[in-house]
Amino acid sequence: MLLKTDPDIIKGYLEDSSNLGGGHADGVYIPQNEKEIIEALNECNSKKIPLTVSAGETGTTGGCIPFGGWALTTQKLNKIITLDTERKFAVVEPGVTLEEIEAAVKKENLLYPPDPTEKTATIGGTVSTNASGGRGYRFGSTRDWVRRIKVALPSGEILDLKRGEKKAPLSTISTYTMPRVKNAAGYFAKPGMDLIDLFIGQEGTLGIISEIEISLSPALAETFDIVAFFPSEKIAVDFVLSAKAKKDPSINFFEFFDENTLQMLKKTYPHIPEGVKAAVYIEQEITAQNENTYLEDWAQLLEKYKASIDSCWLGMDSAKKEELKNFRHAIPEHINELFKTHKLVKLATDIAVPTDKFKEMYDFYTSSLNPPGSSLFNIKFGHIGENHLHVNLLPKSSEEKIAAKGLILKFVKKAISLGGTISAEHGVGKIKHQYLKEMYGQAGIDDMIRIKKTFDPNLILGRNNMFDVDRKS
Repeated sequence: MLLKTDPDIIKGYLEDSSNLGGGHADGVYIPQNEKEIIEALNECNSKKIPLTVSAGETGTTGGCIPFGGWALTTQKLNKIITLDTERKFAVVEPGVTLEEIEAAVKKENLLYPPDPTEKTATIGGTVSTNASGGRGYRFGSTRDWVRRIKVALPSGEILDLKRGEKKAPLSTISTYTMPRVKNAAGYFAKPGMDLIDLFIGQEGTLGIISEIEISLSPALAETFDIVAFFPSEKIAVDFVLSAKAKKDPSINFFEFFDENTLQMLKKTYPHIPEGVKAAVYIEQEITAQNENTYLEDWAQLLEKYKASIDSCWLGMDSAKKEELKNFRHAIPEHINELFKTHKLVKLATDIAVPTDKFKEMYDFYTSSLNPPGSSLFNIKFGHIGENHLHVNLLPKSSEEKIAAKGLILKFVKKAISLGGTISAEHGVGKIKHQYLKEMYGQAGIDDMIRIKKTFDPNLILGRNNMFDVDRKS
């Protein structure tokens, strides 16, 4: 096993996209197989040394940042063990990146549908947070594509959990009710649930995932990509709600960009049309049912909502589709750079609400973000198909920072009142404890701490991810 205690090397494991500072560790374990994961766990557990799992460091909530003890990185656990093209599944180690999986299955005309924006994220990290991405609108989250996992517990025991084979004991199921929306907040809880689901979305607090078996699907047929521009955000939202009402199973995603997002991107993409206030990016699979009508269908719907297909960006070939994908992916890159430049911990929502409540939530965002005299920079973008927008706030003074934190808490409370979640895909990590408590109450947090102690009685793993284990209870 590789062990690193050089401060300059350790420094490389003390950050993610949250920009959370203050992390520190005594060293880093770099296991190269499951046996070495167990060795690290046994050592830390016997000495009650905190151990934080690190992977691609692409998270946005500080979950991989240690505050004491040791870090363990899965970067050397990066093998694709099995790729079964006939039965359409793959077995992979946790350090394999999404782009590596995508490249391998593409050669076999297959697809791993979950598509978090950051393709350098590792599969282990996305399983640990139940990540999703744009295509979650059609294909669901990571959980829906995980068939089996192996998990190393702090005791050194290995659990080999296959979906459908082992139910979670009642003592390991939280008593709170999860919202019926895309959700990555807290331990999964559902009567009669599989034990495997407790370890998907556990944010490295219950065990270390050492192997993952994922389902694959046939590669998409040809797709049609379109970025449509609108004269107002309200019209763009109404357009999406109308398009969604058709329940077209060939649509992979709807992505939303508000006016401030477009202005932020305009330096890089100066050909964004003048005067537009919002944009919607759609990806649709071209099938035998729609191949002769899809373009005309979109043209008619766009015209109804004061947009013209002639002013849209169309992805009709692979080069143009790649350009549009890069346009979408440029948003978090620009935002993360802004937070780093201003040395701010990321202040952003990850809220999703039920479809019939989305308009109310969106109007609440708009009225709250733009009161007279406010100069607080904000942008709204993201997975509008799943009623899931990211609202990012960039305060430039201590007064604005206080206001921004107050706004996010206000949004969280509103979403909860509408039956939504405080985290749809990024998890809770170390920066959203308060929001999780708002969602499930102190009883829900106590439930999670009790479950954690069942698997990790010495509280060494993922310390203070999701909740504060140092709290006296």
